[in-house]
Order: sequence, then C-alpha cells, then structure tokens
Amino acid sequence: METDVPSGYYPLDMAPGFDMQFGQMYGKEVDGNLILGFRVQERHLNVAKTLHGGAIATFADWQILPAQKLAGLDIHAPTINLSLDYLSMAVLGDWIECTVRLQKQTRTMIFTHAEITSGENLIARANAIYYVKR
Repeated sequence: METDVPSGYYPLDMAPGFDMQFGQMYGKEVDGNLILGFRVQERHLNVAKTLHGGAIATFADWQILPAQKLAGLDIHAPTINLSLDYLSMAVLGDWIECTVRLQKQTRTMIFTHAEITSGENLIARANAIYYVKR
C-alpha cells in the first residue's frame, strides 16, 4: 500500500531514527511550492482505527521543508512552536497531503501555516515557528 503514490510525487529523504519509524513521505512540486504526502498505514492508526493525532503532528512538523523552499533556505531549522487543530479523521489507505504557506520570515525565524487534507476533507490545520540559525 505504501507504494501506491499519486502521480508526480517522489520519495523524500528520511532521516534515521524517528522519521524512519513514521514511514516514507513524498513531495511534489506545484507552482513553486512543495506539497507533502503520505499514505495512511497500520502504523499511523490509533485504537479507533483512524489516523493518530501524533502521526498528524509529526507530518505537520515536516512543513519546514516547503517553508525552507519558499524562504530560499537550506539549513536545519528546529521547531520552536507547533500548534494544531484537529478537524476531521482519516482512515487506513487514505492519501494525506500538506500544503504550506510561508506567513513571515525574519532573520532568525520562519512562521508557517499548513493545511492537511485527505482529498477534499480538511483533516487538520497547523501553525509553526522554526528557528533559523545563520
């Protein structure tokens, strides 16, 4: 099931450790922006057999990749704050996407907003702040 990826998506480089436990994520370039995606697997489910909030939070934290692209940065930017609103659920086999908007960039911070969807269904929205060490 993990290999069932929509057209145009390519595998992202996953760091060793926790990211590898999450599973493969994918990216797709659309109008100069990087859209993130992954397929919901058993490892992402909670006891109710829906997408676990922790999996959504992990995926939401990856919004730094598109934000870095939009900001023209290629450096590690640790998370200072990540806030999420859980709006709906997803289930095994759903394709989940994350679209990111760069809200503001300062000398030391990146502020982002992300929408996480499954098809037309808005699963969650997230705001994040990342530290940019120059």
